[in-house]
Amino acid sequence: MKRLLASFKKAAILSITAITMSTSAFAVSIHEGGDAAKGEQLFKANCASCHKITDEVLAAPGLKGIADRWKGKDELLVKWVQNPNAAIATGDAYVKGLIAQYAANFGVMPGQAVTKEDINHIMTYVASGASAGGGAGAQAASADQCITLEDLEKLEPEDLEEGQDIYLVNQDKGGSSAFIWIVIIALILLVIGISGANISRSLKNAQAESESEEDHRSYLQMAKDWMWKNKKFVSVMGLFLFCYFFVVGYGTLMDIGVYEGYNPEQPIWFSHAAHVCKNEIDCQYCHSSAAKSKHAGIPSVNVCMNCHKGIKNGAVTKETEIAKIYEAIGFDPKTGQYRTDVEKKPIVWNKVHNLPDHVYFNHSQHVTVGKIDCRQCHGPVDLYTTGRQATTAQINAMIKDPNYKGITSGVNGQPVASTLIELTKPTLTMGWCIECHNKSKVDLASNDYYVEMHERYKSTEAGRRALRGLLQENINEEREASSWGKMPDTLAPSLSVKGLGGWECGKCHY
Repeated sequence: MKRLLASFKKAAILSITAITMSTSAFAVSIHEGGDAAKGEQLFKANCASCHKITDEVLAAPGLKGIADRWKGKDELLVKWVQNPNAAIATGDAYVKGLIAQYAANFGVMPGQAVTKEDINHIMTYVASGASAGGGAGAQAASADQCITLEDLEKLEPEDLEEGQDIYLVNQDKGGSSAFIWIVIIALILLVIGISGANISRSLKNAQAESESEEDHRSYLQMAKDWMWKNKKFVSVMGLFLFCYFFVVGYGTLMDIGVYEGYNPEQPIWFSHAAHVCKNEIDCQYCHSSAAKSKHAGIPSVNVCMNCHKGIKNGAVTKETEIAKIYEAIGFDPKTGQYRTDVEKKPIVWNKVHNLPDHVYFNHSQHVTVGKIDCRQCHGPVDLYTTGRQATTAQINAMIKDPNYKGITSGVNGQPVASTLIELTKPTLTMGWCIECHNKSKVDLASNDYYVEMHERYKSTEAGRRALRGLLQENINEEREASSWGKMPDTLAPSLSVKGLGGWECGKCHY
């Protein structure tokens, strides 16, 4: 009996010891020993919208140092994650502090559908990521960046990948600079010529004086006599100089008001490539009035804060430029709250695209009705840093670039390269607009605006005559001319913008 009791006591002691060790082991390992890879997946799925694994505040405290803040409270931490209200009911001082600091602005965290094992994986990931200085900012900094035109310009020709060189178009047409150098060289030659003539005349006068004969001809008369003796040479040179200065002068005058490649500095440096290429943000998320108004619009600081309330480190400039956004709107990135004791200031952006005052242009006509992709006018925006005026050559280059054959337009749903129109005139000039209106087709059959117009035209004899004339002017090559002999019952597939009145002066000029 004593032997049996001793065995029972020994077994009980071993069981209690095992349970204690198991509990102790779990208490120690909730922040370690899990699978960090699984923890990362769980964190992104359940936690990343409010928490960072650094000490930055998003919509809740950063998780760096969580093991120290919840030391000895692992069961309470599990309860806090799974059922926050139950954790609040315990009256724990630290939990009360969290509620007092964050609940007023962000509300109480909803319970998460995760197990203790899941929480162990998450905390292991947090511990490994925080110790390595990780977090969204570090991830953005280490992520592959989409290349920009500035990056391409820094590369040697042999380092460029196939097709990249087509975007490296010399922005300086060279006309004005060549003209300036010609003028400078001509002035230098003139000075040399006058100096030589003075020396020559002085020598001749000295010789004539010694021989008692003096040349009384003026410089002008001497020049006339020389040109008359060498009239063939002078005629050829005169014709050459006239043609050269005419061409250079004409090119210089035609370049007045043409600012292809214009890329002004902005109060906040940012990268279109990071927004459009890397993060695939649609143009109209920031320029929200492009489909509804004359103007595409500049995003307000509030629009920037939709993302940058959480993204506090840029891939290139880290905190430097994003801090300017916070300063403008009075946001404290450490607390994650807006300050009321600072003056909010608008960001004064520098205008990039500026048309003359007498020109009427409406973005919504082109975006909503015409279904024109933004790149047709603004070029390869996904290669830009700050905004710039595209060159015609850069816009045409996208048509040949295989990358744009795989990118779908957010405006018309078609591959970008297939919707672009190759043009020859400088961007934002009248010739450029007229050329585009002549070449571009408007999809009529799928556009309610033109379907309704077609029905109105058909309702009257005058309208039918006008419509028949439009159709005959824009007949497709695939169809026989006789097919338009009668009034069509359905709308034609497409007409050119010119055929719809796109060349009428009053369409674009006040």
